[in-house]
Amino acid sequence: MVASESASLTDYADDVRAAVKVLADRKDVDPKRIAVAGHSEGGLVALMAAAQDKNIAAVGLVATPGTTGADIVLAQQKRLLDRSKMTAEEKQAKVDEQKKIHEAATTGKGLELLPPAVRRSIDNPEFQGLLMSDPAKLIPPVRQPLLIVQGGLDTQVEPGNADQLEAIARKRKNAPAVEVVKVPDVNHLLVPATTGEASEYGDLKDKHVSAAVNQAIVAWLNKTLSTAR
Repeated sequence: MVASESASLTDYADDVRAAVKVLADRKDVDPKRIAVAGHSEGGLVALMAAAQDKNIAAVGLVATPGTTGADIVLAQQKRLLDRSKMTAEEKQAKVDEQKKIHEAATTGKGLELLPPAVRRSIDNPEFQGLLMSDPAKLIPPVRQPLLIVQGGLDTQVEPGNADQLEAIARKRKNAPAVEVVKVPDVNHLLVPATTGEASEYGDLKDKHVSAAVNQAIVAWLNKTLSTAR
């Protein structure tokens, strides 16, 4: 087990594979019916694990980025900036600054020029791996069936990401099965919401994962893994 502050996405994928091995070795588990599912960044980890582990029979991607991590972070920043009262020039300056942070995080060049708090937040393998992650590279070697679940009010990984994931997945060789489920009125936390904005999270009265999300995953597992007996 790697310490969380020094763990990379690859390390997390190795943890997933280790957990799958433990399950596959149990007498009360059918080793041919093990699926993994990941939420948001966890979906990327699930893809990495599945690409290397034939014991994984199916993969669920929940609110998972469909583009590079760097693009996702910039999209999140743009959404916040669009809601601000900054001038166009001020907004562009913020975007340019974020891009410099990304470059420093991924290349190691210019880290010393960043404020200490920023440097501490980005100078770690997980954030660096997230920035460089790319579903277009992670999905092709995954031969398992995929489920893509997306909340219609997700403002952190916007709904269009599900379409991008589906497009990439359907281009795989021999076209393994792909299913997409979009759940309306659900935010990035998979909770029923009004606006989906992160600023709304603390005010939501119902903080339980939507039953529609659970039902979609269960139905897909029953259907997909029944053929793996």
